[in-house]
Amino acid sequence: MLRDVLEEALRAARDVLTDVVERGVVGEPMGRGFYGDLSYRGDLACEEAIIEVLRRRLGSVAVVSEELGVSYEGSDTPEYWALIDPVDGSANMARGIRFYSSGVAIARGPRVRDVVCTGVIDHGTGELFIREGEYSSHRNFHSPDRFPQDIKGRPTAFFHHVSFKRDDHIRETSVKIAERLRFFRVMGSALLEICNASVGRVDAYLCLTPELRTMDIVPALYFALGMGCRCASYPTPLLEERLDSKSRFSIIVSRNQSMFDEILSMVGASWGVINW
Repeated sequence: MLRDVLEEALRAARDVLTDVVERGVVGEPMGRGFYGDLSYRGDLACEEAIIEVLRRRLGSVAVVSEELGVSYEGSDTPEYWALIDPVDGSANMARGIRFYSSGVAIARGPRVRDVVCTGVIDHGTGELFIREGEYSSHRNFHSPDRFPQDIKGRPTAFFHHVSFKRDDHIRETSVKIAERLRFFRVMGSALLEICNASVGRVDAYLCLTPELRTMDIVPALYFALGMGCRCASYPTPLLEERLDSKSRFSIIVSRNQSMFDEILSMVGASWGVINW
């Protein structure tokens, strides 16, 4: 099963990252990756470990990774596509803040809608968030229509910090949303924040300006939808994007239907609801 491959790959990444952390070189800058972001030694170590497992276990696979870019193994018409974020939360990792993750999505074709299995690992705790079809690593304990953490019914959320900085209209909207929340947190790993929201630890993840690439979203998005979350993206329908797209996206993920509807009404009609 593909989920076994992902579990092996993600645990291999955690093992090598633990070693790099213990040697004190995890935050050593190593240049810039394919998509232009600063790469650290920890990023490259995780990427290498994940790709080694995927190529050994899957054979014919096209790899799309934040550091390496796009590469083919076995065939120019691969049986599988793998979208990898070696470390989501690299800035946290480099500074010794233990909130970062690795994520992988496996697809049968080059587009987001072709994804059939995803996994995210929390490097701080070792917790795995995996979905393959009807299988999910977590049971859906919480009703999607219940606010889990506040007896007064005020929801909680993870927020991407740039939602408050880049665009005047979005900044005003973000403040209005924040005023309706009991609290929000800015944690710095979108994959891990989406997964934690998906299992009911907060009610939503919000990134209201186009900041995130496919590898920052898809490994957690597929899991979130399997957990019954409502999701929307901007500016284009995310499912039709290629896995190797260089575009950036905004994303809303919420377990609560009324909260999801209210946020959509505030950000505008140009967002596309994701039905996978």
